[in-house]
Amino acid sequence: MKIFLSNLKTKIILSLIPFLVRYRAFNLLSFLFLLNLKKIKSILPKKEVKFKVIVLSKSGGLDDIIESQKKYNKNILYLNCSRAFIITIFNTIFGNEASNNIKFFSNQLKKQREEYENFLVEFLKVLKKKYKIDAFAGFSFEFKGEVELAKACDRLKLPFLLLFKESVQTEVELKYTRHILKKLEKINSYKIAVYSNYAKKFFTETNFADKNKVEVVGCSRLSESISYKNKIPKNQIIYYAIENKRGLADPFVEYYGNKFFINLKVHKRYNPKFNWNYLHTKTLKILKQFALNNPKTLIIIKIKTGQSQNLKQYSNLPNNIKLKYYGVGHKLLEKSKVVIAWNTTAILEGIAANRFILLPKFSSENKNFNKQIELNLKLKNENYGYSEDDFYKKLEFFVKKKYNANKFNNNQYSLNYHLGNADNKASLRLDRFLVKNIKL
Repeated sequence: MKIFLSNLKTKIILSLIPFLVRYRAFNLLSFLFLLNLKKIKSILPKKEVKFKVIVLSKSGGLDDIIESQKKYNKNILYLNCSRAFIITIFNTIFGNEASNNIKFFSNQLKKQREEYENFLVEFLKVLKKKYKIDAFAGFSFEFKGEVELAKACDRLKLPFLLLFKESVQTEVELKYTRHILKKLEKINSYKIAVYSNYAKKFFTETNFADKNKVEVVGCSRLSESISYKNKIPKNQIIYYAIENKRGLADPFVEYYGNKFFINLKVHKRYNPKFNWNYLHTKTLKILKQFALNNPKTLIIIKIKTGQSQNLKQYSNLPNNIKLKYYGVGHKLLEKSKVVIAWNTTAILEGIAANRFILLPKFSSENKNFNKQIELNLKLKNENYGYSEDDFYKKLEFFVKKKYNANKFNNNQYSLNYHLGNADNKASLRLDRFLVKNIKL
């Protein structure tokens, strides 16, 4: 019943926003905005509230805040704001014109972007009078509805904290990200926290942000995975279903269009027909056979929320293969002994948990494969299956292998390179970043 009423309230609020935006009814819009906010109860301050931060909710980034602040939060009230509220204001002003991302970031819509920014400035002025706000926190520089929000915050001297969580990238992704940042407008209000040194460099070396506004804090949510180190896992396999385009250029091209990257050298080799489906199909085939041959071994397949998948491929699975569609993936590491994945943060979380890692690298079968589209992990040969037969034998080996919590099973290089939390102090660094920049 609570969920039904909550969803009903959200629908009513979102249906009223376009009317209030058109008539510039800032007082009523502010009232609805406050109704839309929810306290993040898992990290309520231990002492009297001194600061209020509105978090533009997104999984992953929100997990980082929670992991840090459940231990360190003293006097900050975090309020979760559904991004749908800001998106609805954005859509009311822009209509269908902003559906084309190339057009949105060009001079064609400069007037509408200024109109949207000015609207947000007036809205925030009224909101601040009604409710003390000390900062906004977001997780991406590419969300169109939030770009002008950050500019509006800058005009009102209101901190906008960008907790950037997309730091686990292949070499190809890095080149595309740098190209994008060079073209996007610099926003002075951003105070940026990143996971790694290379993430800091692609913000500063592209002049998207000044060095003193970008801080390496690491990935806080990795701490939970690290805590699994000393827990003896079951003979259980977790397979994070491979995403077709993970680590490739396609998401960038789909968002900005081909013309946006016309001057990017690496884009000349872009092949829209290439994807990782062949890796996933072969991996699933091997796991089905392994499950039949080892009926006492549980195999969990975690399908990422929102991930496009052909569900027919999961029909008629052996009884010891279970599918998981919802919830955060790293919690499945606690009882799992072997981690199977490709080009995903889940591999790093598995390394942090000290689990056995096995990656399907059937590269010899596809001439398009190259190291630029593979995460830099520096793992051993035993962590890769180079053929279906090799993969099966190594999977069998890891399942039978005795787990030793006192021995590192994997090279720790990637934890620091990608996530900056090999020392398990990212939560403390994020807390210091938040406190310092909220008090500005």
